Amino acid sequence: MRLKSLDIKGFKSFADRTHILFNEGITGIIGPNGCGKSNIVDSIRWVIGEQKISHLRSENLESLVFNGSKNRTASGLAEVSLTFENTRNLLPTEFSTVTVTRKFYKSGESEYRLNDVSCRLKDIQNLFMDTGISTDSYAIIELGMVDDIIRDKENSRRRMLEQAAGISIYKTRKKEARQKLDATEQDLARIEDLLFEINNQLKTLENQAKKAEKYFEIKKEYREVSIELAKASLEGFNASYKNLQAQTESETDKKFQLEAMIAGEEAALEKDKLAFVEKERQLQALQHAFNELVQQLRNKEGEKNLVSQRMNFLQEKESNLQDFLLNGAGQVQGLEESVLFTDTQVGEEEIKLGQLLQNLKTLREKTEAARSSFGNVKELLDQLRSEHAQAQRRQFDSEKNIAVADTSIQNLERALKQQEEESTARAQQIKQLGFDNELTSDQMETRRTDLRQLQEHQERTREQILQTQEKLEGLRQELAEENRKYDAKKNEHDLLKSLIDSMEGYPESVKFLHNNPNWNHTAPVLSDIIYVKEEFRTAVENVLEPYLNYYVVNDLEEGLKAVHLLDANKKGKANFFLLNKFPAELPVTHEQPADTVSALSVIEVDAKYLPLARHLLQHVFIAEKEPSLEWFNSESNGSVILEKHGKYVKGKYSLTGGSVGLFEGKKIGRVKNLEKIFRDVLEREQVVNGLKSEIQARHNEVIGYNEQLKEQALRQVQEDINRLNNQLFAIQNKTESLNGLQESAVRRIQELHSQLRQTQESIAGTRNNALRLMEEVNELKEKITRGQEQFAVAETAYNTALAGFNEVNLQMIQQQNRIAALKQEREFRNKQLADLRIQIENNRLQLEQTQLQITESSGSLQLLETALTDLMRNKEAEEKKLNEADQAYYLERNNLSEKETALRQLIRQKENAEHLLGEIKDRLNDLKLQLAGMKERLHVEFRINLDDIIDEARTGEQPAEELQDKADRMKKRLENLGEVNPTAVEAFQEMKRRYDFIVEQKNDLVNAKDTLLQTIQEVETTANQQFLETFGKVRENFQKVFKALFTEEDTADLVLENPDNLAETGIDIVAKPKGKRPSSIQQLSGGEKTLTATALLFAIYLIKPAPFCILDEVDAPLDDANVGKFTNMIRQFSDNSQFIIVTHNKMTMSSVDVIYGVTMQEAGVSKLVPVDFRSLSTQAS
Repeated sequence: MRLKSLDIKGFKSFADRTHILFNEGITGIIGPNGCGKSNIVDSIRWVIGEQKISHLRSENLESLVFNGSKNRTASGLAEVSLTFENTRNLLPTEFSTVTVTRKFYKSGESEYRLNDVSCRLKDIQNLFMDTGISTDSYAIIELGMVDDIIRDKENSRRRMLEQAAGISIYKTRKKEARQKLDATEQDLARIEDLLFEINNQLKTLENQAKKAEKYFEIKKEYREVSIELAKASLEGFNASYKNLQAQTESETDKKFQLEAMIAGEEAALEKDKLAFVEKERQLQALQHAFNELVQQLRNKEGEKNLVSQRMNFLQEKESNLQDFLLNGAGQVQGLEESVLFTDTQVGEEEIKLGQLLQNLKTLREKTEAARSSFGNVKELLDQLRSEHAQAQRRQFDSEKNIAVADTSIQNLERALKQQEEESTARAQQIKQLGFDNELTSDQMETRRTDLRQLQEHQERTREQILQTQEKLEGLRQELAEENRKYDAKKNEHDLLKSLIDSMEGYPESVKFLHNNPNWNHTAPVLSDIIYVKEEFRTAVENVLEPYLNYYVVNDLEEGLKAVHLLDANKKGKANFFLLNKFPAELPVTHEQPADTVSALSVIEVDAKYLPLARHLLQHVFIAEKEPSLEWFNSESNGSVILEKHGKYVKGKYSLTGGSVGLFEGKKIGRVKNLEKIFRDVLEREQVVNGLKSEIQARHNEVIGYNEQLKEQALRQVQEDINRLNNQLFAIQNKTESLNGLQESAVRRIQELHSQLRQTQESIAGTRNNALRLMEEVNELKEKITRGQEQFAVAETAYNTALAGFNEVNLQMIQQQNRIAALKQEREFRNKQLADLRIQIENNRLQLEQTQLQITESSGSLQLLETALTDLMRNKEAEEKKLNEADQAYYLERNNLSEKETALRQLIRQKENAEHLLGEIKDRLNDLKLQLAGMKERLHVEFRINLDDIIDEARTGEQPAEELQDKADRMKKRLENLGEVNPTAVEAFQEMKRRYDFIVEQKNDLVNAKDTLLQTIQEVETTANQQFLETFGKVRENFQKVFKALFTEEDTADLVLENPDNLAETGIDIVAKPKGKRPSSIQQLSGGEKTLTATALLFAIYLIKPAPFCILDEVDAPLDDANVGKFTNMIRQFSDNSQFIIVTHNKMTMSSVDVIYGVTMQEAGVSKLVPVDFRSLSTQAS
């Protein structure tokens, strides 16, 4: 199978239809960040059925549709089509080309299409099942998924191996089978509950049928009495109804009169309210005009205040200006005098400066001559000092070299001694590590032996636990079955006991005597003292049926006492057998006919009641099979012959028979049957308790075996092995490290000996040179002493001449500064005088303007005072009008309030009339309700229409009260009987058919459950076997690919975390690049993690290559060297699979066959630019 093409339209940033053709080999997708490269990967994920919108880097399905850009409108449809060539028939279809299409409309509709035929998502998933193509398969790998593989997020490693093993279909089958098994077990539980309920219902339906007949007899008499009561009750309704009707007419007339008065008053009131509203509007207009007048008055007062404040300011300003002009004339005169005095001082000081300059010229010439002589002497001395310093530096360097050489010799000797000591110590350490290695290896072997023994013990113990748990499960199933049987018997016992306690099916007289403490309530009825075998019970009950309700008493006195009680309480009649009247033995007058069974032989009865049983059944025989007419004539001999199943009873002169009722045979022997059922219940209870004890014992065995499981010891041994393994690893590493250090130390000792000889040879010449330099330095030191004496004489002469020059020069500079200060002061006074004259002129102009403004403000103030006087007069007049209008307004409002009060009184009178009408109407309704209730009760209880009997005459003159009492008594009797089921027989037959049908369904479900359990076991076994085989192959391939991506010295492995549970075990990755011993692959670098995940991916590809593989920026963490390995590996696998690589790496780009460049020439819209490198390389060659 080969990926042929991808078509995108309206999906995310691909607004236009985009066609991508995938050739064999490697296809690259490149482009800048944000151009839409990964949207191509998202589109492939989406079209093959991705349902998690977060995996598509979106918030909802609507965001998958192109949302528009600056120049384009939004699209209404996202559509992606993926086309495959089914060359190797990997897809289960007869088509050679398969196109999968997914569409989503912004309206919320979506659809899947397969070769342009509408289909379901499940059809797409089934199509790609076990092909290596799915939304979470190893066919699509993103950079983030590399970290998921490393961290084993959501069991991603196992999921990839399951896809490679092709067990997805098995997991699906197992999941479906498990779901069906759960549903089957739930159905079985429901059916068990249903059967239990139906069984109880079957037992109760018998009693319901017998009670129904008595119920219908009482119901018929109750119907006749209720009809007569209804006719009597109707006679009293008419008078009450006419009286209430007359009151209704009177109150209605009064109500209409009040409504007319209210309407007139409301109309007049509404007219007055309109006039009142007009007056209110006029009042508001007057109030508004008055408010405006007040506001004008306030504005004028504000203007007056502002003008007054301005007048005060201008007057103050005028005063200040006049004061300044008076003072300014005196200041001008003082400044002019100061300027003249400063000019005189400047002339005098300039004369003194000329004299100082002449003296300074003479002193400068003397100083220059002394400086020249001093410079020559200093230059000679500096030269001598320079030569001396150079000689000293050479001497110092020589001495330093000697000291360095001496130090170097000492250091070399010390280092040589230290290296020899360390070498000796390392040799001892290496010897000790050898001993430690041997000891740790022995300990490791011992702990491995302990581990094997513990594992064998664990296996044996787990096997014992499994065997015990299987026995425990069998016991639990047996206990559940016994519990069901026990519950059934217990329910049967409780039901039968309740029937016996309530004397269900017996006359009221028998029940009365049974519950009366004044009589011997322990006396049994005949049906309770005889127990008959199940198969003959119906036949014997038929022959004894007339006597089953008879009480069995000891003597006549006991029977008469019961008769008197019944008579005194009006409880009807009862029958009695007198035990003391029956003879102990009866003569045998009839021989037992052939092919019959004596009725006495199939019953069980206490010894004290045996004479009574003989009296009733001595001449009764049961035929095993239906005899012929001739047999009856020849064999019966006057005996009573019963058909075994109760079909007939043949007496000497009579024959009774016909169909056998459903409830026949259920009455006789209830007490004896209860005793037998009670014994069965006790036996069942003992069985249940025994099973519970055995289950507890088995459970204790499991607990004991679990305690024998030495999990802690096993973990401890495993930890010891890991610790010893780490110790061995550390010893080996340390030994290797020490050996390396020892070799380095030998080389270092040789180097130190060589350096020591070279240093000692070079230091001899340096010592001779140092002595010569010492003599040279002493000679130069004497010359410097003589030069310093000449230098001191020249320096003294120069300093004396320089001091005289500096003193006169300082006087000259001070004189120049004094003249400059006088000139600066003169300039300042001139500038100050000019500024003062300008300021005087400006203030004179301001004074004239201020006086003019004062005159204008005074005129404005007079005008404002006149306007304020006029406004005050207008305000008083308007305020008077407003007060008059306000008084008229409130007077009118009081009149309206009085009218409204009168109207409310009329309304209350009308409401009282309406309330009285309502009460009368309620009483009428009560009468109607009573009549309707009577009509409804007759219709509900007896299906009688009151209209049909309302004109019929009464059948008697009995008062309604007596009829009501009689009806209540009958109703009470019906209530005491409780609910009856009129269709009990039909319901029983229907229930029996349903019971048989459900039992058949239960058997089918049990068979289905067994089949499903077998299927789950087979599927799990097959899946585990395939998974284990695939894991072994992938593990071997992973080790090879890992070394190919790293080096031959690097090691890696795949380990099952729980080998005992292949269905759920996780997979651990062990990776140890050369020189590293990480405790977890999380400690590897980003590039190493990527290469490790890539090794696992390609190891799976060697087993089951996916038709195509998409790698989205997986190479991002890799450096150039590892990118080369990565691309070489992809090139090897590209022969069997197509590779689509989204990348930014230039080396990866250079290794692909075809590149699709993704750009956004138009903002927000992705475009493709294809380049086929194969055609370019062909042209180049």
